[in-house]
Amino acid sequence: MNEKEMIKIIKEIEELLKAKNKTYEDDNILKICKIGVLIRIEEGIERLKHMIEKNIDDKESKDDNWKDIAGYSIIGCMLERNKWNK
Repeated sequence: MNEKEMIKIIKEIEELLKAKNKTYEDDNILKICKIGVLIRIEEGIERLKHMIEKNIDDKESKDDNWKDIAGYSIIGCMLERNKWNK
């Protein structure tokens, strides 16, 4: 495993989560709750599946989708732990 790359990606996901939360704020997630987060993850998976099946070579878009899925997974963990709100 390339630990340096893993840490780099984790930092990118952290920045993505912070930026999106700054734009949409906490209430956005509280409105959709856990099921909404799962739906967002599913949408990301479907986008990736489509790109892979259609052999769409858009590395940036694929990378963004992987990070979105990971970010929503982190949000799901926070919701499960009742730690989404400050």
